[in-house]
Amino acid sequence: MNVNYIFLLLLVFLSTFSHASAKVKFFTLSQSFSNILPVKQLIEDDWQQSPGNEASDGFTQNEVGIRSYWQNFSFSLSHRYDYFVYSNPDTAKAFYLDRSDLALDTQEKYNIDLKLFHQRSNGIRVGYKFEFKNFNSEIRIGYWNLHASRESNLTGTLTSDLQGNISAVAELDEFYSADNFLHRRNTDDWDTGGSGITLDVHLNWQPTDNIDIFADLKDIYSNFSLDDSGFSEGKIDTEGTFINSVGGVAYLPVYRGRETTKKHKFKLPENLSLVGLYHYTKQLSYLARYKRQGEQNFYYVGVEIAHEKSSTQLSFDIENKAPEIRYKRDWLSLVLSIDDIKIEQAMLLNVGFNIHYRF
Repeated sequence: MNVNYIFLLLLVFLSTFSHASAKVKFFTLSQSFSNILPVKQLIEDDWQQSPGNEASDGFTQNEVGIRSYWQNFSFSLSHRYDYFVYSNPDTAKAFYLDRSDLALDTQEKYNIDLKLFHQRSNGIRVGYKFEFKNFNSEIRIGYWNLHASRESNLTGTLTSDLQGNISAVAELDEFYSADNFLHRRNTDDWDTGGSGITLDVHLNWQPTDNIDIFADLKDIYSNFSLDDSGFSEGKIDTEGTFINSVGGVAYLPVYRGRETTKKHKFKLPENLSLVGLYHYTKQLSYLARYKRQGEQNFYYVGVEIAHEKSSTQLSFDIENKAPEIRYKRDWLSLVLSIDDIKIEQAMLLNVGFNIHYRF
């Protein structure tokens, strides 16, 4: 679906209900985390420091858009960018040494296990809100026009001898619309875009006067596909040899496999958030939150302070030692969470805001 057509649909929707009581929300949200190295370095592939000993996951999920509400219906237009890295300490260390032009440790054998997942798309969501006593829910179904995608898997072993020559054997398979490990270029051989469907569910339940429970379940169902994605599958080894400029024996990596097109279907990682609020007084509430994003779990504790026309949430990510602040009033809401005041060193960074307008 062409993005101009999507904008036209939104304008028609807004003009149709402009005579009634409707609300428009402009929103943006960026959520990033890494236990490999700082998020900025990971995204920019700029490995300036040694990765952590527990290196395994990194991701950034970003969305910006506009949403209109009329009665129980909602209609959204947005652009989203998702990027996930799954790895292990051996892989992270080998990548760091390579990016820094440092020699591998000749006493170690590196077990390589790397998975990259990326997608970028524009989409529309249509939602409907169900309201009951002490309980309400909104279900949103999204349709996405896929502009870029990649799913890469690399596994194998890597070693080095005393002269610094590298020996490696690895298995590779990857789907892609553009970027890929083998730097294969598209000469109109494969699709650069596809489509997808997502399902989000948002719940609010008040079991007692003192307790509120909120659940945001994003991408709990998703199905994306490209009919003819770029596809590579094969084995990389160092069987080829040559004499380098200083007379030593070096190894030339050899790829044996196939480069073709293939139907690619994939799912997005789920993004789940559960929040419990206990209202101690009219002004003070205690909160606990669990969030799961990709394969990473987050646990928060904190308080919510109610003001005359607004509220402020102060919470703390227990495992990652990161404070989070959320501020909300009738026309604005903000969120900020960071684990290091220096953004270049941040391993966790969440930033977002919503601006509401009623007409």
